[in-house]
Amino acid sequence: MKKTFQDVVDESTAQGQLFETKELLHSNGNTYKEFINTPKTLKDYYQFGLLHPEVDWLVFENERYTYKDVLDRSHQVANALNQQGLKKGDRVAVCMQNNPEYIFIYLACTSMGFVFVPLNSWWVAKEIIYGLDNSGAKIIFGDEKRLKGLESHDAIKIIVRAQQESSYQSFNDFVLNQSEVLPDVTIDTDDNATIFYTSGSTGYPKGVLSSHRNILATLFSWALFFSARSASAESNSEEDDTTKPPLSLLHCVPLFHVTGSHAGLLMSVLSGRKIVLMPKWDPTEALKLIEAERITAITGVPTQTWDLLNHPQRDEYDLSSLDDLSGGGAPRPPEHVKRLNDEMNGSPSIGYGLTETNAVGTLNAGEDYIKHAASCGKAVPPVTEIAIADDDWKHLEEGQTGEVLIKSPANMSGYWNNPDATNEVFGKDGWFRTGDIGYIKDEFLYIIDRAKDLVIRGGENISCIEVESAISLLSAVREVAVFGIPDERLGEVLCAAIYTDDKKFDDASSIQSFLKDKLADFQIPQHIKIYLEPLPRIASGKFSKPEMRDEFKKLFK
Repeated sequence: MKKTFQDVVDESTAQGQLFETKELLHSNGNTYKEFINTPKTLKDYYQFGLLHPEVDWLVFENERYTYKDVLDRSHQVANALNQQGLKKGDRVAVCMQNNPEYIFIYLACTSMGFVFVPLNSWWVAKEIIYGLDNSGAKIIFGDEKRLKGLESHDAIKIIVRAQQESSYQSFNDFVLNQSEVLPDVTIDTDDNATIFYTSGSTGYPKGVLSSHRNILATLFSWALFFSARSASAESNSEEDDTTKPPLSLLHCVPLFHVTGSHAGLLMSVLSGRKIVLMPKWDPTEALKLIEAERITAITGVPTQTWDLLNHPQRDEYDLSSLDDLSGGGAPRPPEHVKRLNDEMNGSPSIGYGLTETNAVGTLNAGEDYIKHAASCGKAVPPVTEIAIADDDWKHLEEGQTGEVLIKSPANMSGYWNNPDATNEVFGKDGWFRTGDIGYIKDEFLYIIDRAKDLVIRGGENISCIEVESAISLLSAVREVAVFGIPDERLGEVLCAAIYTDDKKFDDASSIQSFLKDKLADFQIPQHIKIYLEPLPRIASGKFSKPEMRDEFKKLFK
């Protein structure tokens, strides 16, 4: 008789088992349930990959690397960084499209005790400079596009895959003749590992600082979830495992996202899953790669599976290898879930988490997802807890609406050099305020709104305040309100309502052009309406964004 999912979880977390858990007191004074058998550091974790050292593990365009190739290359980077005089705790920034070098640098930094700082490759120069200055990164690896405009910055610049002559040292020259033996360095599980930047309601990106302990808690949580699901009666799979192609992932989200980093890259180390890395999203190219590489899994934002689902040439490609259509970063509409389940070979799933929680929160997969498509799932067992609270941190009863809280050893150490912001989001006992509004019913979490003034477009968080500030630089603007409206493909698209008393100020395209060098492309509003009278407000004096949102829904449907 097959066991239930919970039966497998209980057995797997029992004393003496791989996923055994224990209540542990952290240095912050809070107690967390933790896995006791995780490797102490990411450097130790990378040894799992050597269980499958000689098979193709990383594919990028016409390049193919075994896991040993990748690890050896990362050791060369580690030695080159060591020769630059970097010490444990020093920050190393990366800003570029997905490519193998990104992964080499990631593994190198986290194997040496350096803090890896992935900067958003959508950012313009001033935002990249902010990330460098805020993190104090001593060196940045970047491609031509992202290093443009950084000439006067004092960080060491290493250019990757340059298409033309450059004044910067090339990556290949940087690692030339370096040893493939990793330098000896001692790293502690609570040492800093990464700083990922996330948009906040203040408009200024905050650096999310995580330790090795935080990230490893994420990886073991997911490993337990999917192994328990596979071993239980709740698994949908009836196919003989021996007939399935080897595990492979179409890696189609940026590595500067925790989804791309943790769910895509790091989970592939543990499983030996081949990574087929895309530099940028292209649905036609994705279909070709799925067929050619016999891809078994996609981990991306819902927009990407939507693009595949609706591609006019989808039926021309053999997609039979697909088994897992996972997503995160934004919800899927229920109709999207139903169509994926009915029309695609892979089983859809969705995850909810934040950069601050290292992507861990809830998971919804299999029949649960089909039956509860509007939910982002149940808390990932066994070390993650979900609660709903009021403004005073009081936990609410099931069915009551409030702010979503998450407690987990995967939660960030804090915001980099920002104790005030850290204290705002952490309560007693280690609970983290997500800024999302929702409720729990039958253990399933439902997100219905955001407390933060953010729009999520295609998985990218956009600070409305940041966009409003940029638009306000136009002298004719008297008032501006930025918000999102629903979009079938992207989840939300950005809108701007602008009040001006200049009757000649009515060209939306000129406003978009003005914003080109001030904001990343995804931050520029798609829909703009000019008002010749003050914007509507609520009794408190704040803009009535719900009213304007309803108006824009009708105007731009």
